Amino acid sequence: MSIRSVTPSQGGLRGTNLVSTKVFPQGQELSTTSTNTVTVRTNMSFQVTIENSGDSQEASIPVTLTIQQANGPDIKKTARIGFISPGEQKTVSFSGFPAVNFGSTATVKVEVQPVQGETKTDNNSADYSVIFSVA
Repeated sequence: MSIRSVTPSQGGLRGTNLVSTKVFPQGQELSTTSTNTVTVRTNMSFQVTIENSGDSQEASIPVTLTIQQANGPDIKKTARIGFISPGEQKTVSFSGFPAVNFGSTATVKVEVQPVQGETKTDNNSADYSVIFSVA
């Protein structure tokens, strides 16, 4: 089996959008309109789903998740979507978090880097108000 190089297609509408952000192992989908209480477990991870909302194939798209804490340093992680076709959804996972602050409100910010030629970017990011709690 040979490995071939894949190049994104050009032309047409270009863009991606953020579909959802979930916390595992609970499978809890975060809401942007209310404060989310997240029970922290040692294997806590976030899964971010994005969709190629354009007409072109896209490659190497950075996705960043940042936990902005009121009392402590920000925790920032980046993942990359290797290749995504028009209309397709892909999920990236973020895990291995250091200890987070409990009881105070934090902001989980998710950002999908705009692709070249993308003009609609208001659907590329979301802020989630989160309170981390102990099981």
